[in-house]
Formats: sequence, C-alpha cells, structure tokens
Amino acid sequence: MPAVKPGATVLVTGASGYIAAHITREFLEHGYNVRGTVRDETKGQYLANLFKGLKGEFSYVIVREIAEDGAFDEAVKGMDGVCHVASPVTFVVEHLEDVAVPAVKGTVGVLKSIQKNAPTCQRVVYTASSGTINGPGGPPTRYNEEDWNEVDLIRCEKEGVEAPGDSKYRASKVLAERAYWDFLKNEQVAFDGVTIHPPMVYGPIIHQCDDPAKLNHSVDRIYPYIAGRMKQSDLPESGSNFVDVRDVASAEFRAMITPEAGGNRFCVSAGPYSGNDVCLVLNREMPTLRNIPTANTTPGYREELAKTSNVVDGSKAARILGIEYRTIEDTVRDTVNSLVQRFDIQ
Repeated sequence: MPAVKPGATVLVTGASGYIAAHITREFLEHGYNVRGTVRDETKGQYLANLFKGLKGEFSYVIVREIAEDGAFDEAVKGMDGVCHVASPVTFVVEHLEDVAVPAVKGTVGVLKSIQKNAPTCQRVVYTASSGTINGPGGPPTRYNEEDWNEVDLIRCEKEGVEAPGDSKYRASKVLAERAYWDFLKNEQVAFDGVTIHPPMVYGPIIHQCDDPAKLNHSVDRIYPYIAGRMKQSDLPESGSNFVDVRDVASAEFRAMITPEAGGNRFCVSAGPYSGNDVCLVLNREMPTLRNIPTANTTPGYREELAKTSNVVDGSKAARILGIEYRTIEDTVRDTVNSLVQRFDIQ
C-alpha cells in the first residue's frame, strides 16, 4: 500500500503517554499533522503547549475509556493513518480478563471505528510489545518477528488468579495483537497494518509527569539508581533488552511512511543490557549523584554478562525501516538527565 504522504493527518491514541508523546512529536517534526486522543483537557493542553512551533499542527480529542463501544468513532474521522498506542499497562490484576478485555476491546474498537468512519486511512501502526514475542527459551535464546509468546497464555490458563501480574499483562498483549491481525485478515478493510515490538523503553521524558511515583514501568527501573535505592549487592542486576524511546518513535513514523512495511511485525530493540551498564554510565558521567553502586569495569565483563541474556533481534527494523539504534550509554545518560532535571535530584 502507498506510504502516508507528508502533510497528511495522523491519529495517535493515548498521546499523553510516555512513548506516544514522542511518537506525536516525531510526526509533527516531519510536517505531519497529528490529532491525539487524551483522557482529559489538562493532558491535552499540556501537549498543545509542548508541541507549539513544530512543523505540523497538533490538536486533541477526549477519549476517556478506550474499551467503550465507538470510543474512537469521532477521533478517526479524516485520518490518513493511525498509530494505536493507548493500552492498559498494569501488573496488579486479579484476573487476566481485567487487563485483557480493555486491551483487546480498545484495539479492535479503533479498527472498527476506522473501518466505519475513516475511508481515507491507509495504514494502522499498532504498538505491541516484545512481550508478545518472548517465549519460554532460556538464555541465550534469540527472538525475532517469527516468534509468538505462548508461555504466558498457558501459565495464565493453568494458574488463574495465582499467575504473576507480569504474565497476565504479557498475555493480554498477545491476545490484543492476535485480535489486531485477525481483524485485518477477516474484515474487508481499505487499510493495512504494522506492529512495533519494543522491549524495555528508556530515554528522556517529555510527557506530563510531576511525580516519580507516576513514572511508567520502564523508566521506573532507572529511577532507583539515581534515588540511591540500589545497593552494591544488587549488581549486576540482570536487565532485559532495551531501546531508546526516540528510536521507537522513529520506527513508528517510518512504519507509517514506508510502503514495504505493510503487513509486517518489527522488533525494535538495541539488544540486552544490565544494571551494571547503567552504573558504568552513572559512575563516569554523573559523579555528583550519591549512593550509586560501583560498576564492574573488567575488560570483557559486559560481553560475558550479555551471554546470560536473551536477545530480541532488532535487525529487521534496522534493515527495512532504517533504524540506527542509540547506545545504552546515550540512552541512560539522557534518561538520567531528564529525571534529574524534572524532579530536581541533587
């Protein structure tokens, strides 16, 4: 399908979120107009002020509950493309359905709204997760876009309410992505789709967040380091795979405008990292921060540690979308600088 052209108007759902705010800015900086959905006027006005003066024009609409029938009916009208980012993120749920139902209904709901009310829409880019790809294999398993996470669905089915909250969350993302692809396969739609699968996402904060307690799940894993809560015994603190939020935004933008991206899943991942990597940056570049554990600087230690981690392979996004991933050093530095400035950490 043809790429969405410059000057087009794109809907970004959940635009006030950590990742979605960066996606919105990416489109605006390239001259696309963006309509964002937000849950209240305060969030919308914050974004309107944030994005003043960029090449594209920003506007917002209120969508308070994404799982309501027809929630996006008005929001999608006149759109040339849609980035669906809004989804519940919580690990404190009793039943899988508590998080899966809104995730699935929100995803299918926006597709139904587009089908009914947005005949000009050419592509829907859906923000999924590496959690829909990671499987049961232990380190050093390499995962890519051909993989699907079945293990968390099975675990939730077997353990019910006793299943861990993170398993329920990942299972909800699998169900939502399956519903997304099933809709595109089974319905007569005029648009195609792309899914983006980031692992842990770090980088600067630009969305409205005035309290560390309100940080999103990923950045909240960096905050304890600069808040002096991590001990030497916590290292190396096996991390995960990571990607910079600005690279995710770039991937979403390029997935929308690259014709051959249609119908594809893309892992957007810069590879594995550890807490030791975080401390390497903090020890070297943030000497005034207190109570930072001392990183192991032994030559080859980082490479050996990486062998104990699974890998989410981001090479397809690099090849087709042209993503050049930021390093863990750049990502941690910019994440920490953002946190220090926003929360006035001494």
